[in-house]
Amino acid sequence: MSAVAIGTISTDFVNLIDKVSTIVHKLSGNRLGQKQAYMVETRIKKRMIELGIKEPADYLRYIDQHFENESGILVGLITTHHTFFFREFPHFEILKKSLPELVTQAKNRGDKTLKIWSAACSRGQEVYSLAMFLEYYLREIDSSMSFKILGTDIDVESVRVAINGVYHQNEIKEIPMNFLGTHWAKGTGDISMYAKVKTTLKSKCDFKTGNLLKIVDVVKNEKFDVIFCRNVFIYFESFQVEQITKDLISHLYSEGIFFSGISEPLSGLKLDVKSIGPSAYMLKSASQQVPVLKTPTQISTPEIYKVMCVDDSPSILTLLKKVLTKENGFEVVVTAINGLDAMEKLKTHKVDLITLDIHMPEMDGVTYLQKNFNKSHPPVVIISSASRSDSDIAMKALKFGASDYIEKPALNNLEERGEEIRTKLRSVAQDHNRKPMISSFDKENQKQFVISAPENKLRAMLASISDLPRLKTFFSSLDKSQPSTFIFFEGQGELLEAFVKEHGMDFKQEVVFFDKMDMKIEPNKIYFADFKFNFTNVSRKYANCPCSILAFGNVSTHAAKIVSEWKNVQLLLEDLGEKGNINHPLMAYSTDVVPATSFAYMSCRYLSTK
Repeated sequence: MSAVAIGTISTDFVNLIDKVSTIVHKLSGNRLGQKQAYMVETRIKKRMIELGIKEPADYLRYIDQHFENESGILVGLITTHHTFFFREFPHFEILKKSLPELVTQAKNRGDKTLKIWSAACSRGQEVYSLAMFLEYYLREIDSSMSFKILGTDIDVESVRVAINGVYHQNEIKEIPMNFLGTHWAKGTGDISMYAKVKTTLKSKCDFKTGNLLKIVDVVKNEKFDVIFCRNVFIYFESFQVEQITKDLISHLYSEGIFFSGISEPLSGLKLDVKSIGPSAYMLKSASQQVPVLKTPTQISTPEIYKVMCVDDSPSILTLLKKVLTKENGFEVVVTAINGLDAMEKLKTHKVDLITLDIHMPEMDGVTYLQKNFNKSHPPVVIISSASRSDSDIAMKALKFGASDYIEKPALNNLEERGEEIRTKLRSVAQDHNRKPMISSFDKENQKQFVISAPENKLRAMLASISDLPRLKTFFSSLDKSQPSTFIFFEGQGELLEAFVKEHGMDFKQEVVFFDKMDMKIEPNKIYFADFKFNFTNVSRKYANCPCSILAFGNVSTHAAKIVSEWKNVQLLLEDLGEKGNINHPLMAYSTDVVPATSFAYMSCRYLSTK
């Protein structure tokens, strides 16, 4: 670690990072170099804050004084890596193909239990992913067979989390719905945002603290049908990877399968293994005939899934094309902007999978499924801004045929969610003949968004006269319990009052011309106001009210500056496409960018939580 640039890190921190890196390397074998310097520094600083220590020299002394306890904490702190459920799904596809032969081999040796080992299991997501996966597929192959999974990790705290089996519901939502089943229970009270794995699944999983450099201390002479050791070798030197892998595969049954991380192939190492897929191996002496799979795109048939993406957001369509590439086994062959457009394009395009938005003009996603989904229809995965726990929308989509559901992320992190999207698409493609099943987790999470105390909340809209048809559509989709809504028009002046008199009856709610700050505003009423004369005063008067601001189209730079001064609000911008939004004067202040058809839902959801 001595190669750390002293120009960017103080001398005391260089010494501290060197000491911590040496301790971690000695205890775990993880080699930390210059590339990991920033990560090490960040995690050390976090630990110092926890201890109330401000100076690196003081922490150096603290380590020496509490070495036995602190060294273990540092190993866990530095070696705990980001992970998630069903990471690198191609490995699960290989496992699915191999299960029949693995079952046969186990029965031939007189065993009715498949034994799986997840080495470097971190916080347990890999173990529980494997458990859900085997619970789902194993009974189809042989209902008399069971399984047992061992998870080991060097970090005591990570093992504790795995044993506890409690995860934030956002992590649970990333699990393909067909595997969720009845395995997770929603938390209540203070842990209502978490879910706990049920005993029926947990009883088949065991966790232990274990060092990859001393695995014999944990597993003794035990043998396994499958061993996973993924996304950990990057921190080891090649000779260590070779030795660790030799030790691991010595605990593999002769016909077993070993998985390393897809970005950590074992080629070039002196190992007695043969490749059967991307970072998937068997012993060379094994007789098992598993199809040799050269790349992730060759695991399933077809090799490249043809996808139709249906969404009225041009930005989402652009980003989906970046996520669903041929390199990842997909190709977006056609797009559609609503359900009607999708119906027409399906007549001339054959696709394997469809991603479908819910809020779209002319024909929304739920209506499309209700009218068109049948046994011959391609599998559908919903990607929508509507919350999965909204029973009125999300559950209807699943009821009418969608196989899975992804809550549409903000535009700035859709690509980060790419693996979840690809995993769920691959999962439903392999089980497209199965009837979609709504999990117990989803049933327990169902709720409706109700705006309580609407008299204490506010909605503001920035629009132009040309937006009138879309404004009417917006209000027609709302229920009765709504806060007062201001629609600010820029540059209309005296014409606005006449416009209200002429078109006020076109709206579902009562429309009022707002011209005095002492005017009493009421829920379920719409107030047309001139931006120049009213916006600043309204924003100041109601600064402490929860407020959702919706911007139709673009706004002037002058107006954007004034709007940006209203703090602690939800600010939604209409999706104008990648080029249209990048220069939007409110882009830096926006909460999210969505199609105007999603404004009503997003605004109501926000106000219902305040």
